[in-house]
Amino acid sequence: MKISFKLNQYLYLISALILLILFVGLSTQYYFTKKIIIQAFYDKAYKESIDIKEDFRLAFDKIQYEFKLQEANNIQKLNFAVSYIHDNKNAKLDILENELNKDVFLGKYEIFIINKNYIVENASYKPDIGLNLSSYKANKTLFDLVFDKKIMIDITPPKIDSASMNLKRYMMKLSHDENKIIQLSYVLNSYEPIKKLYENRKNSVNTLDVYVLTKHMNQKINFASANFKKINFNQNWKKSKEFLNELASVLPQFKKEISHITTTNINQKKIILNKELSKIFTKQNKLLSSQNYRSRRSYFYSLSNGLFSDNDETKLIIKTTFDNYILQNELNKSFYTFIGIFFLSFILLWFLYRFVVKNVSFKLIRIIESIHNNKDSNEQNIIVKEINQLQSNYNELHKLLNDEVQKNQLLLEENKQFIADMVHQIRTPLTVIMANASRIEMKAYSDIIPFVTQINSSISMLSNSYEDLSYIISNDTIEYKARTINLSIFLMERIEFFKHILSANMKNLSENIQKDISVFINDIELERLLDNNISNAIKHSIRDAKLSISLEQKSKYDPIILVFKSEGKIIKNPTLLFDKNYRENDAKRSLGLGLHMVKTICDKNNISYEVNSSNTHNNINTFIYTFVK
Repeated sequence: MKISFKLNQYLYLISALILLILFVGLSTQYYFTKKIIIQAFYDKAYKESIDIKEDFRLAFDKIQYEFKLQEANNIQKLNFAVSYIHDNKNAKLDILENELNKDVFLGKYEIFIINKNYIVENASYKPDIGLNLSSYKANKTLFDLVFDKKIMIDITPPKIDSASMNLKRYMMKLSHDENKIIQLSYVLNSYEPIKKLYENRKNSVNTLDVYVLTKHMNQKINFASANFKKINFNQNWKKSKEFLNELASVLPQFKKEISHITTTNINQKKIILNKELSKIFTKQNKLLSSQNYRSRRSYFYSLSNGLFSDNDETKLIIKTTFDNYILQNELNKSFYTFIGIFFLSFILLWFLYRFVVKNVSFKLIRIIESIHNNKDSNEQNIIVKEINQLQSNYNELHKLLNDEVQKNQLLLEENKQFIADMVHQIRTPLTVIMANASRIEMKAYSDIIPFVTQINSSISMLSNSYEDLSYIISNDTIEYKARTINLSIFLMERIEFFKHILSANMKNLSENIQKDISVFINDIELERLLDNNISNAIKHSIRDAKLSISLEQKSKYDPIILVFKSEGKIIKNPTLLFDKNYRENDAKRSLGLGLHMVKTICDKNNISYEVNSSNTHNNINTFIYTFVK
C-alpha cells in the first residue's frame, strides 16, 4: 500500500533532510579542515626541528673536524707527555701542561695519571683528581687492555665534561714503568659557540634541549647555568636513564627497546649506548616524534651523526618541544566556526520553515479541511497568489456543487418516496394474489396444478424481491433491534417458504439442520440473509441441480456454521461477489444488490462469510457463514 503523508509532515521531513545534509556537509568540511590544520602544524614543527638539528649538526661537525685536525698532533703530545713523566719523576703536571700548550692556538691540553687501581691520582685538571674509573665495566676493560699491552694507544671520540660543558677528547698510553696510564685530553671551547646557537634558536620552539651522546653516556648540555659541577659516572648514568625513561613514556612504541637498555646493569655488562639508540632513530629516519593534538605538548627528537665512525662516534640528540596551545586555538576556531555556521543555518532554516508553514502549509491545510468538511474557505491574509487563487476557485466550485447536490438530494428524496409509495401500493394486491392463489390450489384440478405451482413460485419470488426492496429503503431510517432467535426453526420456516419455487424450478434441496441453535440478530435481517442465499442457489444453479443447506454447532462455545451448496457455473470472481452492483453474468437481469445487502448485515452482526467454487464435473458453489458469539 502506498504511504502518504500530510503536507506539514513533508515539510518537516524535507527540513530535517536539509538540516541533516547541512550537518553532514559541515561535519565533513570540519573534519578535513581539522586534518589540514593539524598536519600544517606538525609539518611546520617537523621542518623547524629539522632546521634546528641541521644548525647544531653543522656547528658540532665543525667542532669535531677541529678535533680531527689535531689527531696527529695529539699523538705527538701524548708521546711527549709519557716521556716527560718518565724523565722527570717529580715534575709537576702544571709545568707539563704549560709545555704541552706552548704552541697550541686552538683549545688546550690536560694531563692525567691513572694508577692500577683505576684512580686518577694526579691531574692538571684538578676536578678529576681522586676520580675512580673502575665502577663501569667498559672503563675497567679498556684500562686492563692498556695495562696488558693489548692496546698501545687508545683515542676516544669527544666527550662532554660535566664540570665545564666543553668537549674533550681523551688519549691514553701505558707509562714506561708500566705501573700507570698516562692520559691526555684535548679540550676545545665548544660550549660558547653551541650556547650562542642555542640562544639564537630557542625562541622558535617552546623548549630546546641538546644532548651529547657517547658510547656510554647521554649528557645534557646545561645552558641555564654558568657554574657547573663535576659529577661521577653513576650520576651521569642516572641522568642518562632519566632521559631514556622520558623517551619511553613519550614514545611508547619503543618502550621495549629502551627498557632493554635501562634495565641493564652497566657495572656488570658493557653496553654501547650510542649504537643502541641509533638503531631506534634509524627506524624513523633519525627523527622521533610524539604528535598528539589532545596533549599539552608535542615532542621531536632528532639524532645527528658526527664525522667519526657510525658505531663509536659522538652524536647529538636535539629535543624540540612545541606547545599545542596554538594548535588547539586553531582547532577551536574551526570548531566554533562550524558550530556558528550550523546554528546560523539552522535558525535561517527554522524561520524559512515557519514562514512556509504559516503562509503555505497552514493555509493549504485549512483550505483542505474546508473542502473535507464541505464548507466555504475563508482564509485571510494569503500572500501566495496560487493559494489565494485556489481558495477562490474552490469557493466558486463549492457553491456550484452545493446547488447541484441540493437538486440531486431533492430528486433522490422524491425517487425514494416514489419507490416507498410503489412498495406500499404493491403490498395490498400482492397479498390478495397470494390468498387467491392458495384457494385456487386447494380446489384446482390435477391438470392445472403445475400452473398454479408456477403462479405460487412467481408470487414467492416477487414477495422475496419486495422484502429486499423494502429493507433497502428502510434500513437507514429504521433501527433493527437484535433479539435471540432459534435459527434452526427460523431456517426451516424459510425453506418451507421456498418449496413452491424449488418445485417450479425442478430443484432438489437436502437439509442437515441441527436443532436448537440460537443466534442474537434482528429477525428481518436474518430473513434477508437466508432468503437471498436460498434464492441465489435456486436462481443460479443448473437444471435438476442438487442443493443443500447445513447448520451445525459442535458445542455452545464454538461458532455456528451455516453452509449453502449448489451445482452451477463456476464463480469467476468470488472476492467481488459481495460488491454493490456486481454481477457475474451480465446477460442475466439482476440488480446486484442481494449479496451486497447480505454483506452489510454480516458486517453489522459480526458474521464472517466465505465463498468457494470448485472446478469439478458439476461445479459446486459453497457459501459459508460463521456466527461468532
